[in-house]
Amino acid sequence: MNGFGLLLLLPLVLLGNGLRSVIASTVFVSEGSFASFLSITVEATAAIMELLMGAVLVSLLVAPWLMRRIPTKHLAVWMCVLAGAAALGLAALFRFAPPVDMRVALVVVLFPMAGFALATLAPISQTWAGLGGPRWDKLLTGAWSVAMPLAFLVTPQLVRVVAPRNGLDIFFAGFALVVLLLIGAILLIGRYAEPETAEPEDAPSLISGPLMRAAFLALLMFEGLTFLTSLETVRSPLVPPLAALFAGSLWYLARTWRAEPRSTSPEDSDSRSRVIGLFAALFLLNVATTGFFDTAYLVRHSCSSTLIDDRATLAAFAQVIAATGTAMALARWSLHMPFIYAGIALAAVGLLSYLAYPGVLLLNFYPIPDNAIFLVSRVVTGFGSGMATTATIFAVSRLAGAKSGAQLFLAFTIIIGTEIGLEGFELLSQVFTLSSGGTLPPYALIFLLQAVFALLAILPLILCSAASAPSKPALAIRREESAGR
Repeated sequence: MNGFGLLLLLPLVLLGNGLRSVIASTVFVSEGSFASFLSITVEATAAIMELLMGAVLVSLLVAPWLMRRIPTKHLAVWMCVLAGAAALGLAALFRFAPPVDMRVALVVVLFPMAGFALATLAPISQTWAGLGGPRWDKLLTGAWSVAMPLAFLVTPQLVRVVAPRNGLDIFFAGFALVVLLLIGAILLIGRYAEPETAEPEDAPSLISGPLMRAAFLALLMFEGLTFLTSLETVRSPLVPPLAALFAGSLWYLARTWRAEPRSTSPEDSDSRSRVIGLFAALFLLNVATTGFFDTAYLVRHSCSSTLIDDRATLAAFAQVIAATGTAMALARWSLHMPFIYAGIALAAVGLLSYLAYPGVLLLNFYPIPDNAIFLVSRVVTGFGSGMATTATIFAVSRLAGAKSGAQLFLAFTIIIGTEIGLEGFELLSQVFTLSSGGTLPPYALIFLLQAVFALLAILPLILCSAASAPSKPALAIRREESAGR
């Protein structure tokens, strides 16, 4: 691939994995504006966010299945058309302001539609990283890794600048233009890659039909439960039966997973154990680093909006720096595991320092201003998370190989971990406040649990590495015997 092809490919990989974060962070930043425009409560706006995240998760789950049946270029073009149409619809909605009922109905339809379409581009753009050939593969993988934290860094600045001056209608119109321009880049990049076709029906499946159905059912039950608790809290009489259905779907998923055929090859078993450990560690790390309740604590205690905004910006910047630096280092040296362990340790230290907010952790050895603790703790957490996540992405790509398709589920693991962490801690908060009769969430307990989950992320790495270790001597003996014959 020549220089022009690489110039096209790099923004495609970046935007492919970053645009879904743009649409999500837009709602987070403008939550008050959305609630006012739709004449609904902030809790109802949170329910709309649940619909958006649900659409993203469904898309990330089924995207590898779609990519097996539809050429990725065609699928990407159609998803861009769908996302562009949704963004234009949102621009028209904020421009013409129809009646309130119609506004709510359109938002409920258009946001999940945009989220579904844009999330599909994440695994597609991951396959585009391989179009650069061995020379540029690591560079493009690094760009894919940096895309999500970069989107969370840039989007709030754009929304705060564009929305107050020009309105959200101009913002979404510009967003639609960017998405539609991607179509031209996708069509052009086809000239620099080999012709692509969908995989034949008898090709090895990335995820079997029964396992896909079980995972899809569990995801629907989870999203239904979180949507209900967002609207009516855990006091709703529908929560217990829906929770029971969710537990049953998890049991069915585990049973289907155990029934899946396993490879008897020692090499495959070794790689599979290590990849499972990496996915489990990535999941637990994202459960820990949800980044919601620490901000809620600052809002609750009347910290300035400038401090809160600067804190989020610095944390996102630290995550981008960590992801970029880790990608550059791993492009030269195979130090995946040291970077993963170091990143998890840094994230755990940052999360543990959150306990200084409510005064559980006393930093008496040096007089540190509260604002400095608020900033530094979040920056350290973001830096560690960016380092560990990027190193995990590189490690999975290296261990699993391009043909396994395991790396296509990395984005799903990151988002589902974040979502489960957010909803789990929210559920804990609701149960605590209802049982105690208070109004404040148990911030100290939540911060402690976040640090514990971060430390637990090391456990699957150790266990899966130990489980795969015994296969190596046996493999070496068999090779020596075959060589002797």
